Amino acid sequence: MPIIFPTQNIIKKLGIHPSKQRSQNFLIDRNSAQKAVSFARLAPDDTVIEIGPGPGSLTLFLHETGARVICYEIDRNLYGILERQLPQDGSVTLHFQDILKADFGSVLGDKQAVIFGSIPYAITSPIIIKILEDSRFLKRAVFIVQKEVAERLCAPPGCKDYGILTVYCRAYLAAAIQAIIPAECFYPVPKVDSAVIELAPLTEKSWHGPEEDLFRTIVRTGFSQRRKTFQNCLKGYIGQRGINAEALKAAAEKEDIALTRRAETFTVEEFYRLTRLIKSMAP
Repeated sequence: MPIIFPTQNIIKKLGIHPSKQRSQNFLIDRNSAQKAVSFARLAPDDTVIEIGPGPGSLTLFLHETGARVICYEIDRNLYGILERQLPQDGSVTLHFQDILKADFGSVLGDKQAVIFGSIPYAITSPIIIKILEDSRFLKRAVFIVQKEVAERLCAPPGCKDYGILTVYCRAYLAAAIQAIIPAECFYPVPKVDSAVIELAPLTEKSWHGPEEDLFRTIVRTGFSQRRKTFQNCLKGYIGQRGINAEALKAAAEKEDIALTRRAETFTVEEFYRLTRLIKSMAP
């Protein structure tokens, strides 16, 4: 049986009641769904992992590309409905599992996949961290997220939206907003518009590289108190590691890094330079 595009009426007929607790807003505009899938640039020999297929509005067009589709759904009711609706020929595989607990290696082997999905606000950060941790399986990701979240991921240094997740994205991923989807294209209608954002891994950086744990610690420490200067945020951390604050400040100035600035003004490259400096000064 072919997948039917889930309009608002069909969603209601299927007995689907969007959960506020799970921030479920289903895409019901066919053109927007088709356009979003087009940004994944899928070929028949690709594998795509869809996060939270819901009633299948995006699954329909993912399936039409000919790519192998692997879906992860955590809502028991939606899983049951999808199980009845999806093709039984093996072209679409459905898992009743939290994507954050998924073992990509068990379904992909040594292959890479395009990660795709309409992502609720509350789990955007954990999902991005998940794909970074498992980046060896990532060909690229295309997500539909709140417009404000997409803008945060692409924010430049010095902007109020620039934060920890922005730096992580800049360090490991190339991020680009591809399209805006108006709120009225979803059911129920959310309070904000959404955006299609593409995330492509930067081959020169790996989440599991030798200095990456320290880099991320420095980033988190710098943003731990946004209103304070970087040197004040670092005091406790470097003190525990026996690094003299004045010596670090002087060494940083020689590297053209002013620790009297706030973390939100630091570029990714400056975070890395400071990381290497702190590592070199640790006893």
